Order: sequence, then structure tokens, then C-alpha cells
Amino acid sequence: MKRKSKLAKLTLPTVTKRTSKDDTGLVAEFANFPVPHYSYSSFTKFGSDPFMFKVNYINGDQIETTSSPSNVLGKAMHKALETYLGGNPDVPVPQDDGEAIKIAHQVGLDYLLGYSDGFIGYNTVIASREKLNEKFAFAFFGYIKEFDYRKYVKEVVLVEKMLKHKIEVDGKVLPIPLKGSADLVYRDHKDRLIIRDHKITSTYSNPEAIDGAKLIQAAFNYFLVAAETGEVPYSMVYAEFKISKNADNSPQMREFEIVFDDHPLIFEFFYRYYYDVTDALLGKQVFVPNVYAMYDKEVSILAYIHRLDQDEEREKAFKKNKVDNITDFLKKRIQKDGAMKQYLETVSAKFVSAETLNYKNMTTEEKIKMKLAEHGLAVEFHSKVRGNSVELYRYEPSIGLKMSKIASYTKDIEQVVEKSGIRVLAPIRDSGLVGFEIPLDERTFPTAPKARGFEIAIGQTVMGDARRFDIRQAPHMLVAGSSGSGKSVFLNNLINQLLTIPRVELHLFDPKQVELVQFEGEGKVKEYQSHHAAIAISLEALCEEMEERYKEMKAARAKNIEDMPNMRYKFVIIDEFADLGMKTHIGSLIQVLAQKGRACGIHLIIATQRASTRVINGDIKVNFPTRVVLRMSKGVDSRVMLDEDGAEKLLGKGDMLFASDAGIERLQGYSA
Repeated sequence: MKRKSKLAKLTLPTVTKRTSKDDTGLVAEFANFPVPHYSYSSFTKFGSDPFMFKVNYINGDQIETTSSPSNVLGKAMHKALETYLGGNPDVPVPQDDGEAIKIAHQVGLDYLLGYSDGFIGYNTVIASREKLNEKFAFAFFGYIKEFDYRKYVKEVVLVEKMLKHKIEVDGKVLPIPLKGSADLVYRDHKDRLIIRDHKITSTYSNPEAIDGAKLIQAAFNYFLVAAETGEVPYSMVYAEFKISKNADNSPQMREFEIVFDDHPLIFEFFYRYYYDVTDALLGKQVFVPNVYAMYDKEVSILAYIHRLDQDEEREKAFKKNKVDNITDFLKKRIQKDGAMKQYLETVSAKFVSAETLNYKNMTTEEKIKMKLAEHGLAVEFHSKVRGNSVELYRYEPSIGLKMSKIASYTKDIEQVVEKSGIRVLAPIRDSGLVGFEIPLDERTFPTAPKARGFEIAIGQTVMGDARRFDIRQAPHMLVAGSSGSGKSVFLNNLINQLLTIPRVELHLFDPKQVELVQFEGEGKVKEYQSHHAAIAISLEALCEEMEERYKEMKAARAKNIEDMPNMRYKFVIIDEFADLGMKTHIGSLIQVLAQKGRACGIHLIIATQRASTRVINGDIKVNFPTRVVLRMSKGVDSRVMLDEDGAEKLLGKGDMLFASDAGIERLQGYSA
């Protein structure tokens, strides 16, 4: 039976009840599918917690954890209402309504009494067993009173019955069966089939909002009830009973009804979600959103239904509807879809068209959010942090938002905030946030903190903390930066810190003859060389000393320099590596020291203005994993040093990207 829709173009799906022996099994081509069926809870968990989906529904493992008091209370309510409505096969209920209420209350109470306190996570709202029993009594008797089911129900059809069906929709079988139970299915006095969901809640949901989880649950119930009864349900009612008394003495129960005829959106959303989950479980690269965490849900769900997250689908849709942004597309699409017009005002309010935006009156955080929204990228502002050189704006991305897509709109962000040199962090390291580093008009330059042995202060983080790094763990450091980037100041600060460390010797090689000359003659500077020939001789001597050190360590059965207290750490600092590394003999000596020097305490720090692949070749990159990259002249230079763009956007004067095993972070170098 198919109910006629009031809208010519919007008809409900025809659900056929299958009667063959395999009506609850997988179709043949899905015989090895990882799950035997979908339920509402498993379906939505796949998007919200895919790890626990695998544990619970693929592995079949259930983990017992504490439940919230409200969750336990909800289960007790369902037990009691199941009994009261005649759906408990173990407890017959008398015709007398008073006796039926009494028996049902006792069933719910027995459920609570059988639930161990150790598995109830009491909180400030329900802090004890006594309070739990009190809330249960309030909820049960209040629900029965406010839902006078004998007044509304002509015939009880199903109560908490577990249903499982292979669903055939409009002549096409959904490959994975559906399983679930409706709290109550009844026929009202107008002979309409109503599905009712009992909900015990601490706060009411917004009945005007499009709720993705409710849409999925409604679709599940629609298909299962239609398959079970052979009749199309009229509506699904979410009955929310609030367990704390309303201050205005208004009714505790609020009902939110979805009339299926008026909401074809439910089925459009369900079909895409169903096939996306199925494709994902088949191993395909598919984005499946978390229906509980979609930002601006009305917009997100409509965009998801129309596949506006997929570039090709979006471009086709824009071209067909003669629009160039998501907002205008959604407006046109909704205007054509009768029953969806009720969402037009919501979309207009939450997702303003780019043509009507006045960025001049917005704060920076609003500009970033709205510019991304123009391109269909939903983010919510989280916080901002002011550093020495940049202000970091942090945002929470919507579920499933591709990080690469955010980074591709850097130019758009620069245009709207009227600043060049913006760097996008997608995501921010060790967080679930994305960030936008906006250069400050007025910068500050921190002074170097006191040295802490080998824990060298590299620079200051955006949060204002000193970023320290054990220089021995580098094991070798590569420093690069164009003229005016702050490379010389960084090297000077580094050397000044090394000079404070006991058991350290420095070898300074300065082909330009002007960068490191001020350190010549310092007590811990064993040598200062500026001519190529002298530098080559010194490097040969260092290679010979390295071999002698390994002989001493072998004789002492020492694995590294830490076991040799009489052996000094040597730091070899070369200011302009490009002038030396191109010379075959010198380059090979540096390579030998880089490959073997660490264990015997010889560490290299080499600096260069030029970051071409001829200078920074593959061998250098492998042996110099720790890199300080100041402003580079071109993006290609940044990619040579870091394998990504970004250094060309730095501000100079010590603004740097520090790359180590922990990742890449932006720092402000210390003043001279």
C-alpha cells in the first residue's frame, strides 16, 4: 500500500514485504560482507565512532562500562512502558488501568534494583540510588499521565518488537538487511499508522531543527514497520519527557512529529548514508559524516544529500542550476522541492550568500569562517593566540572536512583579511583544530632565555613558550634562509648557547669571512677557518679524529660518547655550505662526518642561503633531519627544505619553521 502524497513530485518509497526464506539475509553478492545487518545504533556509530563500530559489530565484542543514570533510567522506562502497553510476554497485564500501571512500575523498579551501583556513573543531577528511584517514579507516572494512550490509540500494533527485514524499495532490494525495534506502533482513530519513540531527557531538543540522527532513526522505523505490517506509516512521533520539573509548570512531555509525506528529505538522506556506509565497509574511500556532530545541521545535511562535498558533483549541480556558490544552489533546490521550503529561512539565516556579505563590518575570525563557508567548508571559531609575529586563529572543522581542501583556499583568506603571508595549519599539530597564522602589523622580538646545557632554545612558540631542543639529538642541523631572514642572528644565538656548555669544542668554518669572525679566539672555539683549502684540511683532520675516537670507544667497549667522560663534544658550524658543498672533496668529507659522526660526539650545523636541489641533495636531506628554515625567496626552495610550501610566506627577521621528529612548527627567533 502506498499513501498518496500531497505533492505531485514527492512520493513516499514503496516498501515491499518479502516472504521468501532469505528475506532477512544478505543478498548473494554480499555474502562476505563484514556485518549481517544494519541497525540504527550501528549505522550511526559507524560515523561517530568507527573504532567501536568494528569492536562491537564486526568483532562482536561488547565492553561493559558504566552508564549514566539517565541512560539506566531510560532503559527502566522502556521496560515499564513495554509492560504497560502489553508488549512484555513474561508479564500479562490486567485490563484494569490502575493495576496495569502498578505492575508496569514494579517491572521498571525491578530493572533498576537489578542494576549494580558499580555500573552506574552517578552525577550531580542523579547522585544516588534513592534519587534514581525518585526520578524513575516521576518520569513513569508523569509519562503515563500526559500520554493518555487510550485516548489516542485505537489499536496497538507493535510494542518493542525486534524486526529484521531485507527491504525492497520501489522494486530494488537494499543489499544489507535492516534490524531494529519501534517502541510503539499504533493505529490512531483516523486509522493512521503512527510510530512512537519514548525519550527520557534532561533538556528538550529543538523541534524546528533538522536533526540528522532523528532522520536516520525515522527512516529505519519507516522501512521496518512498512515491511512488517505491509502498510505505509503516517508519521513518527518523538515523545520527550523531561526528568526535572519545568519551572513554569508546563507539561513535562513535548512531542516532535515527523509526517513522512512532508519530509522526503528523510529518504534522500538515508539513501546516501546507507550506500556510503556500505561502500566504506567494502573498502572504498568514502566520507561518512557523524550525524551527531554536523555543524549548522540544516545546511550540512542538505549539502550532503546533494553531494556538494564532491567537486565533480558540485560543479555539475552549479552548472545545471546556473549558480556559482552553495548557498544560491541550496536556495534554488529547496524552492523546487515543495516540502523543503520550510528550511529555506533556516538556510538563508545560517548560510548567507557571498553576494550579500559585508566583510568590512566583520571581525577577522568571522571573515575567515564566512569566506570558507562560501566554498562549502564549515568551521566553527575556537580561539585565537597572539604570538610575536603572528596571531593564530583556531577553528573546529566539521566532521569529514578534508584538510587539503582548507589549505587550497589560502589566497581567498589572504584576500578577505587583507594580509599576505598567511600560513594554514590543517590540522594544528597534536590537535583536532585547524589554524590560520595571520601576520601582525607590529611584531615583537623576544630575548634569548638562559641556556640549559644541551637543551638549546631555538625560538619562541606562538603560545609564548621557549622551544628547546637537545642539540645532540639533531643529530645534525641544516639552517636555510635568504638575505634578511635572520639566519646570521640565529647562528650567533646558537653559538652563544653552545659556548656555555661544558665539555664542548666548536669548529667554525666561514667562507664569507664575515659571519662568524667575532667568535675567533673564544675559549671553546678550537679553530676558525675561512679559506677553502684550510677548511678542507680541517675537515680531513676531523674525519681522522672521528676514526680515532671509534677505536678508543671500541677499546673501552663504549657504545657512544656518553660512556666516554674524557671525550669532548665537537660542533662543526659551516656558515655558507653552498660555497663548499659543491666542491667534490669537501662535500664528500662533510658527507662522511654526517653519516658517522653522531655516536662519537661530532655534530654538524650547516647553513645556506641557497636551497636548490644541487646544494641540498638527497644525501644531505637524509643526514640532516633537523632543519631551521627561515624566509625563502620561492615556494620551490621551501619544498626542497621541508617537502611543503610555507617558508616563502615567512616574515623575515627570525620568523622560522622548525622541522624535527615532532613535525613542523612556527617559531620566532630571538633578537641579537
